[in-house]
Amino acid sequence: MKIKLVTTYPPTRCGVAEHSERLINSLKKVGIKPEIVDIKKPHSMNPFYFIGLAKEAAKDTSKDDIIHVQFHLSLFGRLFGIFPGFYITVFLMWLRLFSKAKVVIVMFDSSTKSSAKSLGIKGIIFFYYYRMLAPFLKYFSYRMIFHSEYGKKIALKEWKFNKDKINIIPFGIPSNMQKLNKKRCKNKLGYPNKKILLVLGYIKEGRNYEMILESLKKLDTNVVLLIAGEVQLKKHQIVYNNILKKIQELKLNKRVKMLGYVEDKDMPVLLNAIDIGIIPYKKEFGDWYSATLSTQLAYNIPILTTNLDTFENLKKQKKCIETYDRNNLTDLTEKIKSLLYNKSKINNLKTHSKRYLKEANWDSVGKKTKNLYLSLFK
Repeated sequence: MKIKLVTTYPPTRCGVAEHSERLINSLKKVGIKPEIVDIKKPHSMNPFYFIGLAKEAAKDTSKDDIIHVQFHLSLFGRLFGIFPGFYITVFLMWLRLFSKAKVVIVMFDSSTKSSAKSLGIKGIIFFYYYRMLAPFLKYFSYRMIFHSEYGKKIALKEWKFNKDKINIIPFGIPSNMQKLNKKRCKNKLGYPNKKILLVLGYIKEGRNYEMILESLKKLDTNVVLLIAGEVQLKKHQIVYNNILKKIQELKLNKRVKMLGYVEDKDMPVLLNAIDIGIIPYKKEFGDWYSATLSTQLAYNIPILTTNLDTFENLKKQKKCIETYDRNNLTDLTEKIKSLLYNKSKINNLKTHSKRYLKEANWDSVGKKTKNLYLSLFK
């Protein structure tokens, strides 16, 4: 059995690339070594680039092999430079015509009509465009993987996918994190005896940094905020600049630090020092998963997210995160206070995080993925 994994991959910096690297490492532990078909030009407008990828994926495959596709709209080109992910259509059609391998598609997000409506006319157009692509995903795949029950529910209700073709495998949480002394890590960062909030991840327009800064202004001066992440797309530079302006406006220069990109070697010190990780997405997308969430859960950090449906479902099912009303500054401030000072609440989240880690760690994901592969040939 040969596995071809079609995905972005390091040195490309994106959530799917990081996920794929961890997936491959977990599969190697259970005796499977996938071949990488690297999507080096995910934003290409050239259909022949994706036909070339399909040729590479199909090369030397047989009915006893699997082509595993990591699917996100941002990875499969742009039609006319506008419509993302369009070339998944030609990619999958080529595989159907020229390969007998079984195609497995991992869905990294799935939109709902209600979430599309909340984004206005642009969201509605996006939703129906995505619905146009859905039949290609549905009919040209042998099996589909979603990361949660909520994702499966959307697939069945909104997209009318075949329930017999759907498997659920968790997104994956690192399990080999380096545990360090919290007090010493705070000292290394230059914040001894401080309560530290963290926003981790690429600077994006879909995150409400301003609301967190306004909340910080209402908190005790002993509380500081670190923002760790770089600007991934040029259009998001304005978001970064607006954060700096807001810091100046609220006179929070001494309580907020922009860390930029944090190297892997420096991440343990940062994450062992944190008191709360905040994930401030403000737009509803349906089902999706945040890579920064899994990283912080691995360090058993209390996590506070906005009340998007995907997070509310995780909170309901696993009880490992807390949520706040993304439109309510007072609620955010009170939730931060609770996770900083309410020991019962803090311990409860940590207990459930540890339980979730046992079922969703990468070793478990590797085993579940291998079992899925093997089941396709029974």
